[in-house]
Amino acid sequence: MKLLLLKLPILFGFIVAACGTQNSTDLAVESVASFEEVADPAQSGQSGEEMPLAERKVIREGEIYFECSDIQETSTFLRNEVSASKGYISNESSDSYGERTERRMSVRIPSDQLDGLLQKIQSHAVHIESMNIRSEDVTEQYIDVEARLKTKKELETRYMELLKQARNVEEILGLERELANVRGEVESMQGRLNYLGDRVALSTLTVSFYVEEAREFGFLKKATEGIGAGWENLQWFVVFLINLWPFVLFFGVLLFWLLRRKKTPPPPMR
Repeated sequence: MKLLLLKLPILFGFIVAACGTQNSTDLAVESVASFEEVADPAQSGQSGEEMPLAERKVIREGEIYFECSDIQETSTFLRNEVSASKGYISNESSDSYGERTERRMSVRIPSDQLDGLLQKIQSHAVHIESMNIRSEDVTEQYIDVEARLKTKKELETRYMELLKQARNVEEILGLERELANVRGEVESMQGRLNYLGDRVALSTLTVSFYVEEAREFGFLKKATEGIGAGWENLQWFVVFLINLWPFVLFFGVLLFWLLRRKKTPPPPMR
């Protein structure tokens, strides 16, 4: 930072001294590029410093799948716990097939509250089927984007100062073009920084739970279904026999011919 402060007056002096011998727009762009190189934290080695563990940027997310005793009661329990932890439910869905009813919730919760919520879920569950929690350290990415964003904002300020000193339309258009490019990069980096910050601040936990419902045999219902199924099977059997009519006809004629031949007496011997 001290090196940067020492070089700024030199850069300003270089711009003023060269105004009469070189195009001011090109000179401004070259000077600002030099300013960006001087201010680049990646070249000064500042981004390589180790951060304390408490200040590291870690993204935590995971899934948990368990059996519960009651779907509605568990849903209410999760809503209350998430609300108490200052989180929210971003997505929810449910399915029912056979004797099982299943529900899924996507929970966003402050990272420091994730472990507490997991412990409460494990105490509430009847049986934990699976649980997977992942952590990703994005400290280096965060520092890099943050430092580059700071440099781009300083570069934007330099272009705005030079724009105020522009003397003709050509200089104004050139500086505005460069300023637009820098502002686009600033917005992109700011969006990336916000995205990383949101994922670090709020962990994502996918909670899936189910219940197995014991259902009665239902004799009358099953008997009615059996009668309907039997009648349908009988109809299919009749259709099957109808499809065999060529074979029935052939074997019927053959049997009739054999029986008639058997009953016919042999001719008398002479």
